[in-house]
Amino acid sequence: MNVSTTSLNNSFIEEDDMRLGYNHESIVNFLEKSSIKEWFSYAIETTDAKQLLDRFVVTLSGSFDLYLEQLLDLFTLSIMMMTYQRDNLLLMKERFMLIDVVSHLADSLDSEEIHYIASGLYENLVTGIGLERLERVLDMHAAIPALVESSSLGNDISVALLLTIMGQYTGKSIPLDNKETARKAFELAKLINWHQLANSGRQADMFMLVRTFSLIINCRSIREECPDWKDNLGAEIHKYFLQVRKAFQSTAAYGPFEMMIERFIAYCVVRGATTTPQLCNYKISEIAITDSQ
Repeated sequence: MNVSTTSLNNSFIEEDDMRLGYNHESIVNFLEKSSIKEWFSYAIETTDAKQLLDRFVVTLSGSFDLYLEQLLDLFTLSIMMMTYQRDNLLLMKERFMLIDVVSHLADSLDSEEIHYIASGLYENLVTGIGLERLERVLDMHAAIPALVESSSLGNDISVALLLTIMGQYTGKSIPLDNKETARKAFELAKLINWHQLANSGRQADMFMLVRTFSLIINCRSIREECPDWKDNLGAEIHKYFLQVRKAFQSTAAYGPFEMMIERFIAYCVVRGATTTPQLCNYKISEIAITDSQ
């Protein structure tokens, strides 16, 4: 699964204005209830994002025998740190490095274990409804580039997590077997009444779902694993979301947020379904090497 960090972070201003990220209290509260609280006792007195990120990486640089619950809590922590003090734009290397380290703590997981991690991440990080839920899902989305570039495990978890977001909303469970991921996501998308979301004041849910779907279909490896992408599925998605884009035509409320959703569908889903995704040209572990030279 290859994606462009630039393309995934190239979001609209309106979206960024919503996102507050995590603060020191939320990090400490999570750790206090976690299975890894004894490893990071210094977090209580350390508020600076760079210091925390650096110390987390150092702590995790040794050899560990991990329980699955501990691995889940480490992935949760690393995702939270992606938007901790998010106004500090100079810490992307450190944020990516933490996820990279966590993703390499286990060589691989079976499908049931990946399902456990993905479902646990959703339960740990997604709260509320409407705008609150959208904000938390966008915080999770911020970690997707780092996850997919870190390792095959990080990649598998990112795919499972995106499908879990859609599955939780539609109430339909899907097998996480890395087969026909784009087709599975599209089947979930077709279960959603997009016009009802647009006309019932649930635009936040609409954007949460359409952005999650966009991240899935704009990954090259997901398309490559789908035999009929070029001949059929890409065109199906293109045609279907042309209609979804018209969901606001009959609604009385149409403002900047609705315009942003419509533009996102047009550019990232309708157009994205028939264009080639951009690729990352580096591995996260190479960033530190480059910086040290």
